[in-house]
Amino acid sequence: MKIFFLGICGVSMSALAIISKINGNEVCGFDVNPCHETLSSYNIDVYNYLNYSQVDRSDLIVYSSAINIDFPLLKYAKKLHKKCVCRGEYLALIASQFEKVIAVAGSHGKSSVTAMIYNVLKVAGEKPSLHVGAFVKPNEKNFELAEKKYFITEACEYFDNFLYLRPYLGVVSNVEEDHIDYFKTFSNLKKSFKKFEDNCENVVSTTKLKYRLHKIDRFNRLCFDVYENKKKLLHLKMNVLGEYNACNALTAIEACRRLNVDLWLIKLGLESFQGLEKRCEKVNSFLSAKVFLDYAHHPTEINSLLKTTKLLKGKKVCVFQPHTYSRTREFLNAFVETLIKFDEILLFRTFPAREKEDPDIEEKLLSEISKNKECVLYFDENALIEKLNEYKKEDNVFIVGAGDLPEILQTKKIIWR
Repeated sequence: MKIFFLGICGVSMSALAIISKINGNEVCGFDVNPCHETLSSYNIDVYNYLNYSQVDRSDLIVYSSAINIDFPLLKYAKKLHKKCVCRGEYLALIASQFEKVIAVAGSHGKSSVTAMIYNVLKVAGEKPSLHVGAFVKPNEKNFELAEKKYFITEACEYFDNFLYLRPYLGVVSNVEEDHIDYFKTFSNLKKSFKKFEDNCENVVSTTKLKYRLHKIDRFNRLCFDVYENKKKLLHLKMNVLGEYNACNALTAIEACRRLNVDLWLIKLGLESFQGLEKRCEKVNSFLSAKVFLDYAHHPTEINSLLKTTKLLKGKKVCVFQPHTYSRTREFLNAFVETLIKFDEILLFRTFPAREKEDPDIEEKLLSEISKNKECVLYFDENALIEKLNEYKKEDNVFIVGAGDLPEILQTKKIIWR
């Protein structure tokens, strides 16, 4: 089958494209954004222009949520009566080929929980397959094709994509107001999560587990105890930063226990987990300051990051790139209340994703922050880099958001892994 992916460079779409190629399909795609080098290593061609001839010769068109319904290539495909499916529907098609689907949903932490469960099952002797919306360390892969028993996948709620899945085990890490551009109300969002749970054979959505944080040790490990009914269950030393990873671990523990994995194997799996890219990730840099990347793009996620910054010495500088104008508009006050807790704040131009530019929202965010603390909005990356060069070795610079700033800094060789 010849498959054309629209928005192929998205982290989930690229994984699905490679899985399709490995399964024997002819695959190519369109995207205006830079692509992860893995696609080229699988000889998957990516076009950054409207290549109508690829639509002509394709049997199936898969499009991401970033592709609008009136996008020219999609409209052309439908005019030709080509079969067109959204990313969520195609993911469900791939998932249906496996015996047991473990789908991890939630407003925050689903990528980390997905990867943690995957690592635990590997340590437990299984050979699970994986699809996740992030790059897992140390090999920087967002997929794995192995045996057909387990398929562990991140399940995104946006556009109700997760409702196509029929999981053996559904995991819901948390539910919080987000994606209001689609759901309109928090009530509608909660209804969708309820439908997701109804589609699952088994569900983990709550936990009685608690944690008590000890410290980040000299090896940069997150050290904490896990309790059940006030009884100590585990002591964990995880190779990740971010206190929120303790919460993610609790969800992963509950899911793995539901899969009948022994507690000692769960401990081994979590302690050997190396984390994800852009999750409080310390990177190499030509800057004097220490640099961390974090994917946080919701006020709650940034608040969780802040808890970790308190464990670090030195000035804490937040370079925040908002992700979509609608999210900034919806949570403007919450963003302001959170961001002003950093010692210094720098804003970088909004990553619009699927939305039209709305500079008034950026200016409003800048204005509200500036009422409390000095803040500058940068549209030019070179000017931002010049500012970042002023920070000293004892300072901590956090590049925060789900946009393209980390890739820009990598391209300019300011940071590297």
